[in-house]
Amino acid sequence: MTSHDDHRSGAPEERPEPRVDPIEDPAATEAPPIDLEEDWQRLSPLSVWANTAIVALSMVPMAIIGTVVLIVVGVPLWPWVPLPATAALIALMTYLDLLRLRAIRYRITPERMEMRSGIVAKAYRSIPRERVRSVDVATPIYTRIFGLCSVTVGTGEKVGSGGDQMQLQYVTSEQGERLRRDLLQRGPAPASTGTGETEGPEGAPGQEETELARLDPRWFAYAPATTATLGVGLGLFAALLGFNAQTNGWAWRWVSDQSGLPDMREMSGLVMSKVLLVVPIALFSLLVFGVVVLVAAAVETWWGYRLTRESDGTVRLRRGLLTNVSLSVEGRRLNGVVLREPFVLRSVRGASVQAVATGLETGDDKKTDAKSRLSPAMPRARARALGAALMGRSTSPLEVPLARHPRAALRRRFTRAGLVTLVGVALAAGLAWLQMIATEAWWKAVRVAEEQLIPFPLVSEGVKETPNWGWALVALAIAAMAFAYAVGSYRALGHGLHPDHLVMRRGMAVRDTVALERSAVIGWRITRSPFQRRLGLVDVSATTAAGKGMYTVPDVGLGQGLAWARDADPELLTPFLERSEEPPGDERATPLP
Repeated sequence: MTSHDDHRSGAPEERPEPRVDPIEDPAATEAPPIDLEEDWQRLSPLSVWANTAIVALSMVPMAIIGTVVLIVVGVPLWPWVPLPATAALIALMTYLDLLRLRAIRYRITPERMEMRSGIVAKAYRSIPRERVRSVDVATPIYTRIFGLCSVTVGTGEKVGSGGDQMQLQYVTSEQGERLRRDLLQRGPAPASTGTGETEGPEGAPGQEETELARLDPRWFAYAPATTATLGVGLGLFAALLGFNAQTNGWAWRWVSDQSGLPDMREMSGLVMSKVLLVVPIALFSLLVFGVVVLVAAAVETWWGYRLTRESDGTVRLRRGLLTNVSLSVEGRRLNGVVLREPFVLRSVRGASVQAVATGLETGDDKKTDAKSRLSPAMPRARARALGAALMGRSTSPLEVPLARHPRAALRRRFTRAGLVTLVGVALAAGLAWLQMIATEAWWKAVRVAEEQLIPFPLVSEGVKETPNWGWALVALAIAAMAFAYAVGSYRALGHGLHPDHLVMRRGMAVRDTVALERSAVIGWRITRSPFQRRLGLVDVSATTAAGKGMYTVPDVGLGQGLAWARDADPELLTPFLERSEEPPGDERATPLP
């Protein structure tokens, strides 16, 4: 045996070092990865020359035109300025692009995507790979020549303009495709085969795809089925009128002199005498112009359209003629679809499909709608089939029978239509009164003001010659449209339940049928205005992290709406409801006071 003194006088006792489990050690889990310079990648050097080419193509012709104009005018020395100044500006922009190329670095680790940028003010951004929701690969025509593309990585977080995405502009097409696959893959990065292809999970190059839809050129016939068709023609007409007004009528005088047309007063009298012939011809011409423009825009946007589902569930959209776009959405982030039917398109039995998914949101609703659109305008039956294929259900939620809303919802819309009718009657009466008290001096002043905009005045002459009973027709037309809109809006209302989805429909001008996964609902919002309380109506909204964030069933019966929400998600809403004391068979859920 040894005493305590023996221990103190002897050699120090060797104690084993405490063992630290690297999994439980916070320092081990939070230590940053080794920052090796070779881990970081650069953008393609060809991106500098692509930007230089597009700048030169836009600026050099303007410089040549300016030089020619200065030579014709005869200004000494100044003709030597535009081209050298343009060359110096292009050289400066190329130099700045070279600095930007050297400053931008990016890399993808097993956990994050990181990017460094900034010439003067350095910036560092990092996105966890688990938060990547979409990868958008775009190839504009001027970068396609160089084999480049831009890659936009979206997280779907609404944190301000551009704060929810990271963009690489530009990388090679092979790098873009590799980034798309790697960022949407959950798990270890795939190994390279050495031939530019990526091995799948079992070593086979590439990934299998299931085609959901492919472009049918006959679908372009649906492109002009929109209210914008006439608007495009009217926009051209307004632009011509604006140009003529800016030149104080010189443009029209030059055209009339070259074509031998009559003067303004003679032209105005000729048009007014044949107004029943001139107006239809003018409208038809504007429609033809709008049809041509919209079909051309549809061809540019949707040429080469192909929608596929990859083996890991990712939905991939490819489209574009001049600018090739490839959008990939992770399959588990696709929480539903929207069948969109604008009024004119609906009248020709057409529709389009949009995605309800996280990662497609932007700061602008119009941009969000455009980015989430998964198909061009197509036959309604084909759009419904595509929606069912995207949701992967044997029975399509879009075919679920929808419950009709109470008649009180129709009365509410009739009330609004009545208010619009009163406004129309007041407007027509005011115009009729002004016509009665207007003197010849007033009409002359109006005609002079109109001549500043239109080469030959038509509106003032038409208003002057309109009989008093003509304004009553205007009021009747406004009333007819208001009540027709009210009936159509009520008939569009509907809601239903699918075993896996909520189904909601609403809208007259644009009818949307939303199929949203029940598991994606994270909350309910019940709202009632004073007018709705009097009629026994309520708005029931399902909140979700996908799409617009909230989808509403408006003007539904109180018991009907609450029962629908309760059946859709019993665990979430039932604790906030109580049963009303009513006879069996008329049992309804009512909100707690």
